[in-house]
Amino acid sequence: DVRTFWNSSVCNMHCDFRNRVSEIVRSMPERHSGIDANTDVVGFIHNKGRNAVHPDFIRGMLTTKIIVLAQRDRWEDHMRLYEALVSGAMVMSDPMTHWPHGLADGENIVVYHSWADLELKVLHYLSPANEEERVEIGRRGREAALRHQRPWQQAELLFLNDMSHINSYGLFNKP
Repeated sequence: DVRTFWNSSVCNMHCDFRNRVSEIVRSMPERHSGIDANTDVVGFIHNKGRNAVHPDFIRGMLTTKIIVLAQRDRWEDHMRLYEALVSGAMVMSDPMTHWPHGLADGENIVVYHSWADLELKVLHYLSPANEEERVEIGRRGREAALRHQRPWQQAELLFLNDMSHINSYGLFNKP
């Protein structure tokens, strides 16, 4: 039902927040019957590199309803965001200062703002009454990742932007 792809056994530097999120997800079945939670690490870890995608990682992505992400302490962004979005599962993340182009809370990703909020939102979206909404958010997340986040699309945004649109941070970005 819900999973992270990390736990405290693999992340011990700048990971206090991330590990706490993983522990909350892992322990949800103890507080809520009928929920399946998984925080197992899959794939290649500990400096072995990622030259190929591990089949267990793909299987985990494709068989999960909700993927929970958490940024490392004092870091912004998450390297697994696009992989999670492309899976089609509904993706939940802690807040970011600047979301990647095309992502919006409640539209194609769900942002949690506290540990309690994380748990409440997981319960909400796993409820059979909200399954359609969860599936639709996951579908739109996948669509946004494929529409806006491929390497050539990022290059187009960077190099072909018409420079006439300056956002509130002084950066050029065409809406």
